[in-house]
Amino acid sequence: MDGVKIEQDAFSAHGTALRVLARLRGRGFEAVVAGGAVRDCLLGRPVRELDIATDAHPRDIVALFSDRRVESVGRSFPLVLVDGVEVATFRGESLTEDLLRRDLTFNAMAWCPETLDVIDPWGGMADVKARLVRFTGDPKARIEEDPLRLLRAARFVSELSGSMDEESLFAMVARAEAVTAVAPERIHHEMLKAMAGETPSLFFETLRKGGLLKYLFPEMLKSVGHDGGPHHEETVWEHMMMATDAISPKFPLLRLAMALHDVAKPRCVDQGKNGIRFIGHEKAGEPLVDETLERLGFSNRQRAFVSKIVRHHMRRIDADTTPKAVRRILRDLNDSELPWRDWMRGVFADGKANRKKKGGYSLAEMRLMVRAVYAEISARHKGGFSLAHLAVSGQDLITQVGVPQGPQVGILLKALLELVIETPELNEKEALLIEAARLIDKSMPPAAR
Repeated sequence: MDGVKIEQDAFSAHGTALRVLARLRGRGFEAVVAGGAVRDCLLGRPVRELDIATDAHPRDIVALFSDRRVESVGRSFPLVLVDGVEVATFRGESLTEDLLRRDLTFNAMAWCPETLDVIDPWGGMADVKARLVRFTGDPKARIEEDPLRLLRAARFVSELSGSMDEESLFAMVARAEAVTAVAPERIHHEMLKAMAGETPSLFFETLRKGGLLKYLFPEMLKSVGHDGGPHHEETVWEHMMMATDAISPKFPLLRLAMALHDVAKPRCVDQGKNGIRFIGHEKAGEPLVDETLERLGFSNRQRAFVSKIVRHHMRRIDADTTPKAVRRILRDLNDSELPWRDWMRGVFADGKANRKKKGGYSLAEMRLMVRAVYAEISARHKGGFSLAHLAVSGQDLITQVGVPQGPQVGILLKALLELVIETPELNEKEALLIEAARLIDKSMPPAAR
């Protein structure tokens, strides 16, 4: 790919950045587009942002753009934001030295707006073409400079559907323990980016091959090579990776949930007379996943979503499922604050990740599940599956039935919801007030009646 040029039109969507670049060069400074924009352009992908590298000192940048919105934000190296555009002072004395200190070969390229040439000291263009992820220079030194690069490398394998360079992979294995020094919030950030990549399973495969999995997801290692049971031809690890890839990149957190959904199977093995089973693995997996994600810097909301997907992934709707059972599923999902569509996407992915089933659920089976849910959430439906659907409120119980304020109100509402799930026709105010009075009377000792 020698002599590759990129026309300026490729960056036309980034007018602000191009104007910053032009002003720097117009005042005699060396300035180029560097890093991800060049990589993405060569990949034929949309360029999300233009980062500028220059020999200008931060104080020169601030003075040159005194008429613009400027903010100095650099920590590990000098960085100034000009109207939101990143302008970084060379790390070292020259552009060449700056590029030689970057992490991966395809991130160590630059574009000259004057000649339109791609500057590529490490062979990044060839690696882009081969979708090969390779550290610049001495891979061990690059990792030591910032251990987050271990995760960044694995993330790019996912984003590119690529592979790790052999020497770089050996360096990952040798320096894998360094990942324990990375701040949890940085790990969390890279993982979510990886889950939005082309092939998210490759992120976890790279962590496994690179020796990182035992530090980040030690429980996942137990699933590698583990028998998936009589309903699967693939191992537990293979099944989770297949399920991860079966989810759209629009749902990165759901992809993460599917990568972890059977993580407790190895600890729940039961060797019965009919073969291996994994009794209660979804229940055991919920706290295990929650604890793991807390350690890795995920928010309470994110942890709850992923762990609840794990908790409910075994729930199913088929031709034999009664409307009452569907309502119970919807009630449990509602109690977990889990959108039923996300749960169902996970169910479909779980079914697809099965070599024995060869394709998972049929279109007819998927339509049956969706229709069964819509039948219960329809505005025309009289019943319900959450307290909000009841025809009575807690205030009604207090004022019209005489229930004292306190926990008993909530207990009684839940009991009424169970009745409505069983018999939707009961969901009328007068009928529920009568049932509430009956439940209270039934729970009172004879002497108090």
